[in-house]
Amino acid sequence: MLKDILFSDMYLEPNAVWYKRSPSDGVRRTPSIEDLAECARLREALTAHRTGMDFRYEHDGLTLRAQRINTLEGDVYICRNLKRAPIEYGKLGMPKKLQRALLDESFRKGGLILWTGGTGAGKSMSQASWLTKYMTEYGGTACTVENPIEIRLQGQYSTGLATGTVYQTEVQSDEEFGAAISRLLRAAPSVIMLGEIRDSAAAARAVIAGASGQLVSATLHGNNIPTALERLRNMLREAKLDNGLLADSLCAIIHQSMTTETFMEQEQHHIEFSPLIVSGSISQTAIRSHLRQDDLSSLASELSRQHRNMTAETPPIGGF
Repeated sequence: MLKDILFSDMYLEPNAVWYKRSPSDGVRRTPSIEDLAECARLREALTAHRTGMDFRYEHDGLTLRAQRINTLEGDVYICRNLKRAPIEYGKLGMPKKLQRALLDESFRKGGLILWTGGTGAGKSMSQASWLTKYMTEYGGTACTVENPIEIRLQGQYSTGLATGTVYQTEVQSDEEFGAAISRLLRAAPSVIMLGEIRDSAAAARAVIAGASGQLVSATLHGNNIPTALERLRNMLREAKLDNGLLADSLCAIIHQSMTTETFMEQEQHHIEFSPLIVSGSISQTAIRSHLRQDDLSSLASELSRQHRNMTAETPPIGGF
């Protein structure tokens, strides 16, 4: 059965099926003959599902993120195996100082948290794990806007002192993100979590909300922090917004990259985190000034300093 196969992505081609064990897996693996029949039934079901090119689909205990690609030889369905629940925050492999920094009291004043990296780097999982930890620590409500929902988060999170509640919502297209954010703002949640910022409308609504005192968390593709910030700035320029809003709203940006190793036929994932913490940082004023002046090159030394301090054994005097 497909639910017994260890896969991250399943490729249903018109005349073949193969899968990868992890996003970085370079081997084209073929299911057993028994599983191929189930794959054929899955493909028929996905073909009948006509809601967009990217959608969530439940199949025999699996939650799949299906993407339909029109190729020369016919439609190919790429099915990402979605997680049922987030990894525990403390087990992400994130340095403890960074874990604490992302839960700093100053974040409750609002702003934008960005989780960046390449495809398959684990951005969505890190964001989901952080959100459940934040809800557990501070309580309140969180609302998500996702296309599609990737990890099951809806429910209550409590330590006994505070209880946080997460509500998940799903939109059918990227164009709906902006309007969905505006609707959720009227519900006054403690946190708004966006699946991914993909266009200028979503970027503008997220940054404006953050600058207005709403805590917003989102993922964004980027090879490193400077390129992710440059991509976001380009979206904001397209939306006719200036750098001041980004400078005022940014709480933190975390870049991550994942490497996969195989040991005794078991895959082990290692994530490298590179942070730029703004809210609560001893360099907050300088960082916001660089962002306001459109001077990303001057952030290089701060990025190096924070990376060293977050991974050091002894905390720096005066904070991070």
